[in-house]
Amino acid sequence: MKSQLKNRFLEFILKKQLFQTGDKVLVAVSGGVDSMVLLHLLCRCRKRLKIELGVIHLHHELRAGAADADQELVKTTVERYHLPFFSLRRSVRSFAREKKVSLEEAGHLLREMLFTEVTKEQGYQKIATAHHLDDQAETVLMRLLLGSGLSGLAGIRLRKTIWVRPLLFASRKEIEEYALQQQISFREDQTNKDIAILRNKIRHQLLPLLIKEYNPRTAQQLTQLASIFEEWEHYIQPQVQIAIQQYVKSESENKFEVGIDFFKQYFSWVKIPLIENILHQLGQAEVRMNFQQFSDFSNWVEKGRTSSRFQWSPEIISVKHKISIDFISLSPEADRQQELKINSGEKYLIPGSGYQILITLVSAEDVKFSPGKNEEYIAGDRLEFPLLVRSWRAGDRFIPLGLPQPKLVSDYLTNLKIAYPEREKVKVLLNGREIVALLGVQISNRYRIQAHTRYIYRLKMIKNR
Repeated sequence: MKSQLKNRFLEFILKKQLFQTGDKVLVAVSGGVDSMVLLHLLCRCRKRLKIELGVIHLHHELRAGAADADQELVKTTVERYHLPFFSLRRSVRSFAREKKVSLEEAGHLLREMLFTEVTKEQGYQKIATAHHLDDQAETVLMRLLLGSGLSGLAGIRLRKTIWVRPLLFASRKEIEEYALQQQISFREDQTNKDIAILRNKIRHQLLPLLIKEYNPRTAQQLTQLASIFEEWEHYIQPQVQIAIQQYVKSESENKFEVGIDFFKQYFSWVKIPLIENILHQLGQAEVRMNFQQFSDFSNWVEKGRTSSRFQWSPEIISVKHKISIDFISLSPEADRQQELKINSGEKYLIPGSGYQILITLVSAEDVKFSPGKNEEYIAGDRLEFPLLVRSWRAGDRFIPLGLPQPKLVSDYLTNLKIAYPEREKVKVLLNGREIVALLGVQISNRYRIQAHTRYIYRLKMIKNR
């Protein structure tokens, strides 16, 4: 297996022409088995490939001592290989707050930004990451379940600008066996076992079930599907660029105008990436629109009244005119920036909502569920006061009551058909960084009352008189 994987690794790189002679390649190494095997293979093949290697590692400041141990393992390994080492340390949590995105997205954006900067500063041409065949299968399945469009179903790209994935052909099992045979040290991230995270649930439950009960080559088939969609994307991209030139007018950095004629002439695989391009420029973050959101938007373009609005996020809206659609980045209103800390047993006025909020500890005998959403009961075993009330933000996620997996708050409000301006007024209640409830809308499934719940709190919204 060890020589077979090395030979297949080398053949894959040469066939796909991932590197050119003389390339300086920065290897992204986290300390996990995948990236440690990637580093080992590249070190064994670098003379044949005629490339120079360096290693980059990011300490996320998320897992305390475990992250320190990851960093130390990578540092020790790199010293043994006598390679240049670029060790970075940044707070993903702080970056998430700054960019108003989820921790997962913040980690992705921060790695991409910092690694790209180091690559340019140090004169490297490529960044190699350890994504493999099972990662690709999980990504395609996850995006399929979430209703992704063409771009999302293309999955993890073999190449994306300076980023390359030399292990995309190999399975997780092959990589782990190679690590065992070669006695490669690595670290295990315990969060990868948390099936409350959708990707982990797909990895540990759905994909194994599909492989066992339906098709042992499910991962390979999904990877082939991603390749087909990626080819389609390359074919469509020139048409997207032509459409952008013809139909998108930049009014300012905060406003773009698109002629409605565009929506009558092109089909969804052109419209979706064009809209994603606009939203990306307005929001300064990569956007992948799901098909339900696109369908809702298309229906609004077709049937919405002139001067009506479509809400993409708290900061971005579209406004319909007679012959055009405006995409606008809003200046946040003062009340949207206000955050309110609340304790149990005290009544608070929520700015800009017309409601007061009161959270009180009650006994199980006091619990009387009602169909209204202005009075809810929540499990309080994990609550740490003071809690925080603020407006929802782009990238916010929570698990709605009764559902098994997280949803974007923006998507959830869209599914409930809560439109502008009502959705602008929706507030979230947070326990630390975790959403407990969309006030007056829905509580999180993680805070539902269960048989073992010890502390129950009544969450009451009281309308101002």
